[in-house]
Amino acid sequence: MDIVLGVKELELVIPPIVGYQYVAYPLCTALTRKEALPWFYSNFIHLYCHHDLDEERTSGSVPFSFYGEDFIHCPWLITQKLEREIVLDSPPGIVEFLVNGINSGYTISLNVDEYYIPHRRVYRQTHYAHDILVYGYDAAKRTFLVLGYDEEMQFRKTIVPFHELEQGFRHLEWTDNYQEQIYLYKFNKAGSYRLDAAFIKQSMEEYIAACNVSLRNRGTTDPLEAAFGVEVYSALICNIPVLVRKRDIRPIHILWEHKKTMGLRINYLCEQGLLPPAFAGCFQPIEEQAFALRHLLMKFAMTGDDAILEQGINEVTCIMESEKRILGTVAEALEHQHVPQHS
Repeated sequence: MDIVLGVKELELVIPPIVGYQYVAYPLCTALTRKEALPWFYSNFIHLYCHHDLDEERTSGSVPFSFYGEDFIHCPWLITQKLEREIVLDSPPGIVEFLVNGINSGYTISLNVDEYYIPHRRVYRQTHYAHDILVYGYDAAKRTFLVLGYDEEMQFRKTIVPFHELEQGFRHLEWTDNYQEQIYLYKFNKAGSYRLDAAFIKQSMEEYIAACNVSLRNRGTTDPLEAAFGVEVYSALICNIPVLVRKRDIRPIHILWEHKKTMGLRINYLCEQGLLPPAFAGCFQPIEEQAFALRHLLMKFAMTGDDAILEQGINEVTCIMESEKRILGTVAEALEHQHVPQHS
């Protein structure tokens, strides 16, 4: 086995979006270089939410998330996509596959049974399929360096012995809802993308108008029957009882990450001279409201106090109105802007 002596650890960055790992993992590599920021801030504007989160057809899917991320076509990533059978049927096995991938500069995202993965909530308790990102190894200790949500539900780096990761990979058939695909990510040094103020403006206007942006991809995939843009707020309000019953704060967490990313985007546009300096920090109050909303929903789940629920619904409406007003002003300010040559 071609294992480099010592520790081999690839560079990672913890991105602003970590609520869903299928979005976070490629960003961990893409955002290691500032050259990728124009692409990042030109995207991740759209949101969608299923209208009824209690339906059987939506219970196993992502209920609320960013829409439009396509890392296969990201200009700053070299992405390889494989089916797990290719590795299972290959004599070298998963350990050598991961080691060789890391030696070639790739981080690797794959599904494993977390029953075998230390520092996970279900470790040695329940068989549960989930994705992890492998980004390094220690040859002497025979361990992999991995990233994901740990037993405290924190997005952190942890360590997994070679043999346990192999077990986790091989025993997925004991679990439900696992994904077959293995993704390998490497930063593309030959990438190119210029900050697109016109596209950002268009996306913000589509967001405010609640346009179903999945319709433009119907040549290759079925459109989503979901709420888009500012309509996600109404969908959230209708589904809060479902979320509380399921103790699922993921949609509220993603809502907060969206506001955080939007604030970073506006600040970046100010730094690039595409917005007046007065816009810097204008989105921070909305981000703080969204963060407080997470705690409010958790409090309601524990107490069942209808007054808290009413307060939460009022907060959702307040966030929506503030966001529409600010993004409308930002889109208007971008109307006649041009990207500086250095971007």
